[in-house]
Amino acid sequence: MIEIHSFKWPRRPTTVARACLLGEDGFGRWLGITKGDAWRAADHSHCGVFERSFIKLVPNGTFWTACFNVADPVVDVDIVLPVQWSDDTLEEIDLELAILRAANGGVRVRDREEFERVREAWAMPRGIAVQAVATCEQICALVEQGAEPFGNVGRMWLSRFLMGTGATCLAEAAAVFAAPAEAVSSQ
Repeated sequence: MIEIHSFKWPRRPTTVARACLLGEDGFGRWLGITKGDAWRAADHSHCGVFERSFIKLVPNGTFWTACFNVADPVVDVDIVLPVQWSDDTLEEIDLELAILRAANGGVRVRDREEFERVREAWAMPRGIAVQAVATCEQICALVEQGAEPFGNVGRMWLSRFLMGTGATCLAEAAAVFAAPAEAVSSQ
């Protein structure tokens, strides 16, 4: 099991969740989260369960991670600082920008205004802001083109996960993350 610690810029803790490591390829590590898996706020103020299964691609050394879903958005790419791994723990700092692709193929960028607000309010260094915007533009073009891993590769990993691994992940997550949870969506 991988424990995912999520933060907002500059390092404000948001949530903690668990995922199964599905495998690794040239694009990065693939994680699976099953419907019903628990998540909690980093400050323990509230918790819930994921309302649908999805997979997450975590590339090394990039300014993005991506989630693949069966329902809209089918692709959800977060612009992040390069992730940090420590054993079975992943730390991810979200920079607010996200690229979403709908099932009908439409692609849009979410949270441009929030990115600008956070950039100013939390004194994001110019170099990080410039890299975040450049990465957002680059990844948006790749998602629009259906370039890999945003085309068949992501769908293949998602399909494989949904057809076999989900039940095992749910049982493992329940055993190690057994906190009471109310049905609240986190995606």
